[in-house]
Amino acid sequence: MAAVAAQQPVSAQIVGNAFVEQYYHILHHSPRQAYRFYHDISKLGRPEEDGSMGITTTMDAIDKKIVSLNYEDFRAEIKSMDAQESFNGGVQVLVTGNLTGKDNTVRNFVQAFFLAPQDRGYFVLNDMFRYVDTVAPNPALVSDTVIPTAAAEPGNAYIFVPLVFCTF
Repeated sequence: MAAVAAQQPVSAQIVGNAFVEQYYHILHHSPRQAYRFYHDISKLGRPEEDGSMGITTTMDAIDKKIVSLNYEDFRAEIKSMDAQESFNGGVQVLVTGNLTGKDNTVRNFVQAFFLAPQDRGYFVLNDMFRYVDTVAPNPALVSDTVIPTAAAEPGNAYIFVPLVFCTF
């Protein structure tokens, strides 16, 4: 009888690479199928017209939101993908790239995902997307004046206050 090899856990980088390749292919070629990466408890964040982050939940609403954004009209170029193991076997994925529209307008973006484990693979629990366009500084707000801080003065020191996110 042959010995059964123990399954090695797949690295976060491999999971992230496979996910990014599949996700952006589906998003731009079959956007009506992209909702299948999500569950009803998933949260999809996309910028609203006023710049705030709008959150969409449930697979049906996520499907409608993705379809409404007309991703099939864009071509994605992924510049970087970073992944790391996270809570309860999940994988955090950070993607940077650009989207090129049919009019050849190029917009840089950053997108972060949390892939939660499920019986056969992962699903997108959290997804946040933001355009990162280069913006020229407002000359009225730029100043050559250096404003000293209290910590820079003799006798003053920084005070570190730890943030507590949870207690046990």
